[in-house]
Amino acid sequence: MRKQKRNQLIAISFFIISFIFLYVKPENIAWLPDRIAQSSVLLKGISFVLLSIAAILSSIAFDEKQRVTIISAIGLVTGLGFLYLPVPLILRGSAFHILFASAISFGMTTTTIRLATVVSAICTCIGIGFLYQPAFPSLSGTALYLLLPGITVFSIVYSQKAMCECISIGLITFGLISLCQPFFMLFYQTGFQLLLVGLTGFIVVAHR
Repeated sequence: MRKQKRNQLIAISFFIISFIFLYVKPENIAWLPDRIAQSSVLLKGISFVLLSIAAILSSIAFDEKQRVTIISAIGLVTGLGFLYLPVPLILRGSAFHILFASAISFGMTTTTIRLATVVSAICTCIGIGFLYQPAFPSLSGTALYLLLPGITVFSIVYSQKAMCECISIGLITFGLISLCQPFFMLFYQTGFQLLLVGLTGFIVVAHR
């Protein structure tokens, strides 16, 4: 019980600190060292790590899994809204953090396994479609924001672990080939995204 309470406090603390780093200007945070306060990119990176840890801890430490699932689903919808709606730049810049953290906690706590599997698979396919469509460059820039949460949820909830591993290895292989081949510039430009998505999926599956 004491360990559970400690994990709950850590999760809540990490959530609060990460949102401070995301939405408060670094120079306004008095307790930060000057060198760190001058780098907003560093603070966003720290915020991403803290949010991910908080999402995992909240999925484990809190007994009311359904409440965590609902909050995570709201986070996913909010992240997509920040990504595609006309919102202030500071909110758009936090879309990926919210989507990824929400995907972790949603995948770990949801009871609607079949629906989550289908939706995450569709989200991943849409992300790949956005990656390779040439008509709207703005959509290509958001493909990774869909791919990583999609593959994360899919790798957590899909029942066939071996299939998840095969899909992840296939993405890794195709990403490496795309980066090494000299013939198609589009494949070269998108190879890293596929490699990253495949590695993320494989790591998640390996730790199920």
